[in-house]
Amino acid sequence: MSSTPQTVSRIVVASNGASSYHGRTSTLFDENPHDRANTETRPRMPDEWVEKGLVAEAARQRQLEEVNFRLGKLDFDGVEPDLGMHLLSLHWNRQHHSFLTTYRPAFMRDMACGGPYFSKLLLNAIYFGASKFSPRHEVRRVADDVRTAGWQFRQRVRELLGGALDKSEVTTIQALLVMTNSLFALGDERSAAWLYAGLAFRMIVDLGMHVDTVDLASTRKFSDEDYEIRRRVFWAAFVVDKIQSLYQGRPVSIKESDTLVPIKFLDTYEELENWSPFAYSTQSSSTYQGSPAYSITTFQHLCKLSVILSDILSTIYTERTFDSSPGELSAKLESIHSKLTTWHSHLPAHLAVDVKKEPITPPPHVLSLHAMYNVLMILLHRPFVADGHLYSTSRSISVNSFIACATAAENIVDLLRVYDKAFSVRRAPYLISYATYVAATIHARIAAKRGIGSNAHSNLKACLAVFRENQETNWAVRRANAIVQNLMKRLGVDIPSPDETRIDRDNGGNSQSSTPGTSTSRSMAREPSLHSLDIDGIIQSFVREQETMQVPQASQSGRNMSSDATFPAQQMWSFPSTEVQGVGPQSENQDTNTLAYETDSSWLYQGQQQPFGEVSISVDDLLYGFNGSALDSFPILDGTMM
Repeated sequence: MSSTPQTVSRIVVASNGASSYHGRTSTLFDENPHDRANTETRPRMPDEWVEKGLVAEAARQRQLEEVNFRLGKLDFDGVEPDLGMHLLSLHWNRQHHSFLTTYRPAFMRDMACGGPYFSKLLLNAIYFGASKFSPRHEVRRVADDVRTAGWQFRQRVRELLGGALDKSEVTTIQALLVMTNSLFALGDERSAAWLYAGLAFRMIVDLGMHVDTVDLASTRKFSDEDYEIRRRVFWAAFVVDKIQSLYQGRPVSIKESDTLVPIKFLDTYEELENWSPFAYSTQSSSTYQGSPAYSITTFQHLCKLSVILSDILSTIYTERTFDSSPGELSAKLESIHSKLTTWHSHLPAHLAVDVKKEPITPPPHVLSLHAMYNVLMILLHRPFVADGHLYSTSRSISVNSFIACATAAENIVDLLRVYDKAFSVRRAPYLISYATYVAATIHARIAAKRGIGSNAHSNLKACLAVFRENQETNWAVRRANAIVQNLMKRLGVDIPSPDETRIDRDNGGNSQSSTPGTSTSRSMAREPSLHSLDIDGIIQSFVREQETMQVPQASQSGRNMSSDATFPAQQMWSFPSTEVQGVGPQSENQDTNTLAYETDSSWLYQGQQQPFGEVSISVDDLLYGFNGSALDSFPILDGTMM
């Protein structure tokens, strides 16, 4: 009897290094593969040795970049070399650190010699993504319109993509992921972003990159570099999948249970490499003293946080949440909250920063990591605040969840102030804008119960200022601003003029919290200020008198357009009592405002005449999937903010 362990899949690696994945149900799955006898194996080297080799090669290739550029060896696909190098530099300084989708040593080396980790498709995807951050007008179709930046590179991507879809390649996957993130921020390219990502995920499975086996690691057909790249690209895709699902309000494509890849990256060259923000605002370039990039550890913890995000989406925001009993839902809340707080407590010291006390602001991707953490805290707890039946069942759960949301929203604004002071939010990534939006929906509720000079009003003004500053490169921000202003109008919160909206970089607010990642237990430091509010009234402002939700015929994606639709199981949720003392009496203030959806796909304010009948959708509190296509015709307010 063979001692070979049974597996559910087989990855076959051809002589040219191409891999193919098949499970046991496939006729292509071979219980006793003939290629095993012909596969030369090697002893597994200690990770420390592999790391030293990869770091040494990365350092060498970084030196060769300038050498190859001077010698004219780099293939810029017809783009003037100086412009091409400029766009590549922007990419390495900005998008690259967000997800580590591209692997610089191999890409730049193969750009000079036509190797397998360079392709013109990937090059033009990088050009396209970097163009909107370039001050050079030659990359724009219309000189003063940044939304037209990179148009020629997008056309080139379309030309090259057609011939790249017949075969799965690592560079094609990387190009699709880069395009996904760049297209979504435009606001009107969500379908393209979603479809490009889907193609990338299919190719990852085709190549077996979602499975990291011992046999695969020991074969000589894959080098240490190959192994490193496969891991990075898989986890980049995993993160992009979860973030896109969050933004678009759609199911995830890559489930952790179907994958087997460790969150371990051995090329640590960029971890301590000095980083300066030359691809961000010009004002910060002269004042920011620089910082270690911390790229590897940031990405590792982003991957771990994305696993928790996947849990939230698949438990709290799934279509079948109503199948869970109240006890199960209570356990899920407690379990996922514990995972989040444990994740934060395990951050290394250089990432677990207190933005109010640190003498040196960490790089933007580190701040984005903390912003994502606080967004997830709100996403987890908001459903437990926003349902009237849940409130009547267990008031204490609603109160505690509201405190968690308010704490996280305060932390997000603290991060925004630090981010803007160091780097400017004007061209911050879309994640920062999304976090701003999520925080604003909480601050608007608090501001409705506070005076004009309150910390909540200051925080809300900061959020509106971020929307105004950030819309140039993230067009989708306009919709977020319109929804928040609609919410403010309904709650009776005055919408300030542009002169009154500022991020107030030096204002720490009246917050009494410490770090950007405080848990519900830490939020008790805020109890005196929060509990002086009419918390019951604030909670009730989340609740709608009309629980009926109808999906507009023109767009089935509207099912995710409100908390009523997003959380179908709220009517059944109940939780053990953990009463918090000192909360005021219940308010009768109910949230009744909706927007009407007409058959011509135009959004109208409630009360306007509709000849074809009214279909109501609440859009005040969209978090999960608020970028859905059903909001494409949502009116951008003609006020002073936009």
